[in-house]
Order: sequence, then C-alpha cells, then structure tokens
Amino acid sequence: MAYKLIIADNSPAVLEVLRMVFMDSSYDVYTFTNGEEVIKSIPHIEPDAFVLGLSLKEKGGIEVGKYVKESDDYKETPIIFLIGAYEELDKEKLSKIPHQGIFREPFDSDELARKVKTHVQGDNGLDTFPEEPAFDETAEMERKFQKRLDALEKNMNDKMRNIVKKEIYEAVKEFEKRVKAALLKEIKDSALRNIKK
Repeated sequence: MAYKLIIADNSPAVLEVLRMVFMDSSYDVYTFTNGEEVIKSIPHIEPDAFVLGLSLKEKGGIEVGKYVKESDDYKETPIIFLIGAYEELDKEKLSKIPHQGIFREPFDSDELARKVKTHVQGDNGLDTFPEEPAFDETAEMERKFQKRLDALEKNMNDKMRNIVKKEIYEAVKEFEKRVKAALLKEIKDSALRNIKK
C-alpha cells in the first residue's frame, strides 16, 4: 500500500519539484497552497507525513503543524518545514511544534525526500530492497517510468519555465525591497547622527 504525503507550499515550482521527487510508486502525494485546505483534507487523506511551507494561504505552516500535533490521531505523524529564501525564521514558535527537520529554499530535494522516507519507512526503509524483480519486469517498469517522465516534461517545460521566471522576478523584487529599506535606514541613521553633532 502506498504511503500518503501532504506537501503544502505557496510556490507552485516547489510543489512540482517535490511531486516529481516522490514519483516513486510507493508514495501518493497531495499538494496544497492553502493551510485551511490542508487541515480539512487530513481526515480524508490520513497522511503518513507532512512537508509544510511556513507561508500558506489562510493558515500558515506553523498553524497547520500545531493542529496536527494537537490531534490525537496525527500527533505522531512526521512534519518537515520549508522556509522561503527570504523568510524570517521564528525559532520560538517552531520550537513548540515537534518536527523532523527544517529546509530553507533553495534546498536539495533529494535530501528532503531521503529525510521523509527515513521517518516514514524507518531506518531500513531506504537501505533494504524487496526481492529483485525479473529483467522483463524491470524493463517494463523503466519504460513506464520513462513514459511518465517524458509526458510530464513535455507538459511542464513551458509551464515550469514561466513559474520559475515569475518566482525569480518576485525574489529579486523582495531582495530589492530589503536593500532599499536597509539603505533608507542607513541614510536616516546617518542624518540623525549628523544632526546630533
């Protein structure tokens, strides 16, 4: 039976990258950008793990994590948090929610996948393998996987390019805003020091 994983983040590019990383047939991945929707979906999905971005619509990742840990049914379910490149990390709030890791974007998606699989499948989940399939089965599995990858790549290339361009543009705008704010503060402080002299 497949493991169920909820991934929630405000970035469609992050969601798509992680969906591809977990294309492994042993995971069913459910993606969200809205924390309220995550909470509503939990009883229907019954997830084995959560990957939660801190900035989500309506309810943020910390609120969702708090809900999960206060629930009798899901309080033992692993949670990994994602933090945006320019996002402030509120260590005090995060320390109140038991979690299995924090990844700051841009992150190594393979490392995140290993972390999730270790917590969901246990220590032997990554190191032990089922009986080796026959060559014909392996070849067929590879063909199916390659077919899915080709279809996904064809459908996603333009879409992903546009999403990534948009996110880079937004990140640059955010960076410019922070630089301007820092410069303005420096100019104000310098002016105040000159006035005091």
